[in-house]
Amino acid sequence: MMSETLHLEGDLYIETFTNNVSNGVIGPVDVNSLEVKPDSEKISIPSKRKGKLGQARETYFVPKPATVSIKTSEIPPVLLAAAFMGLESPINQGAGTLTDLPVTLPAHPKWVSLGKTNLSATGLVVKEGSTSLVLGTDFEINYALGLLRATKAGTVADGGPVTVSASYNAITGTRIAGNVQPEVKAKLTLDGRSVIGGESIVLTVPRASLAPKKAVDFLSDKPIEIELEGELLALDGETAPFYVDRPETV
Repeated sequence: MMSETLHLEGDLYIETFTNNVSNGVIGPVDVNSLEVKPDSEKISIPSKRKGKLGQARETYFVPKPATVSIKTSEIPPVLLAAAFMGLESPINQGAGTLTDLPVTLPAHPKWVSLGKTNLSATGLVVKEGSTSLVLGTDFEINYALGLLRATKAGTVADGGPVTVSASYNAITGTRIAGNVQPEVKAKLTLDGRSVIGGESIVLTVPRASLAPKKAVDFLSDKPIEIELEGELLALDGETAPFYVDRPETV
């Protein structure tokens, strides 16, 4: 017999779509909360009869779109892209070398970009004319970001021309172009279980239109949490915008 008191744990699976084509299913995602809210609108017809003016002659309800809200601090790339209204693309920087790259160093404390990132410390040579400059004495470098600047007390004059020779390593990963995609359409499936009775409860949202609800605080004092919300869509072939199943195995 199933318990009538519900306290759930569960794994969320998310399948996103682009132009109605599936991008694949990700999960399980450990979300902080998942709320689904059915909604309706009350319509009242007021009476104009004697002694009943303003009272409801008829009241009925019409459905409004159900809504969903997701809060999570476990953030796979697809959810991070949704939080930024962004499009995800791969990063592919191949390994290579810079040979006598001409650079004009701005006045300290400004940096100049070398155009490549993930630089190697091995083989780095910075010259002013034919004179090799000394790292830490004449210049500073941020290897990860590919930034170079003169030191405050170094020998390079403000705006001094130098040449840089260095190697840079390959980089792979993902990039999110933000604020270019206003919504993400997704199928949501919660594979849930009651911690009281142990029975299975499955929430299925065939399609939701999701958008960010709040800003993302990159320097939050706590783990970054994103919050998405949206409406559940009526799909052809579906009888409802969401389903809650309590399957019993036999």
